[in-house]
Amino acid sequence: MKITQISNNRGIIIKSSIKKVIIDGDVENASAFKDVVITHLSANTLNIIESNSSPYRRINVSFDLMQLLQKLWRNDLLKRPEVMPKFRILPTNYPSVLGLEFRITPFDNDDGLTGSFAILIEDMNTGEKLGYVPNFITQGQHRNRIKKWKKHLRDSKLNQLIMFNTNVDPDKKQVGYSEKDFKNQFTEKVKHDDDWLQNQLVPFNPARLLTINELAAESNNPIIWLPTYARLLHYYYPDEDWLYQSDQLPDDLKKFFEKTHHLVAANQQDSNGILQSKSIMPLNQRLDEYAAQFKHTLPQNDLTEIMQIIGAQETYLI
Repeated sequence: MKITQISNNRGIIIKSSIKKVIIDGDVENASAFKDVVITHLSANTLNIIESNSSPYRRINVSFDLMQLLQKLWRNDLLKRPEVMPKFRILPTNYPSVLGLEFRITPFDNDDGLTGSFAILIEDMNTGEKLGYVPNFITQGQHRNRIKKWKKHLRDSKLNQLIMFNTNVDPDKKQVGYSEKDFKNQFTEKVKHDDDWLQNQLVPFNPARLLTINELAAESNNPIIWLPTYARLLHYYYPDEDWLYQSDQLPDDLKKFFEKTHHLVAANQQDSNGILQSKSIMPLNQRLDEYAAQFKHTLPQNDLTEIMQIIGAQETYLI
């Protein structure tokens, strides 16, 4: 198995005697490949999907990411590809075959967005094993996911481990990202920093938006969502109350909102709520800005410990 790092964009190309596959990367590199594996959301990987030009290209993603993309397209929150690729869902904790020579096993990961996974790749001819881990946070909403893929990769006796250098804190502070700290920060900022709050209201992590909805309601400043967001979040959490801006409701959605429980029309004056703002910034750009808060947050000591636990013969940061 030959591995090539993609210059300037985080991703790799793996080659065997007859098969080559690109993992992540960007549009320029992915356009030459029939098989693409996307392990996480970023502006580059989202652009691979949106700019697809071949109906025969197979894009391999997690179930969670596929589900999110479908809901974003349905609610017109994301541009649907003009040429839809063939999507393939890779089930977590279960090996799938790519071509005839690679076996790939994904493990749920937490990078602060929906649909990320770490992967184990095995060359079925040589037996070589590669672990590939995109960005991750150890104290996020799903910290147990990190523990599980560490164990799986350790037990796999890797020849090589490739991880993103965006995990590492360049200032060498020994304080990582913490979900508890985020909640405390939210409580402090919700009434006084609208720019910060609006930057958190992007549709790439519904679980995080549920937390924000609950924290804002507890502070007596509930979020009044744009109708498209309220509809998206109602799909994920149908038993939660979602306030929405009735004056922004398009005619084609009025019937749906009127008959659906837990979608509640509200205005700022009556509820003392916070209106979700419309943004003119493209979602790709908002995605990178949102994801930046989760990067460079892993203390060096934690990274060193993870590398030692996994114990690969060779480890690379890209």
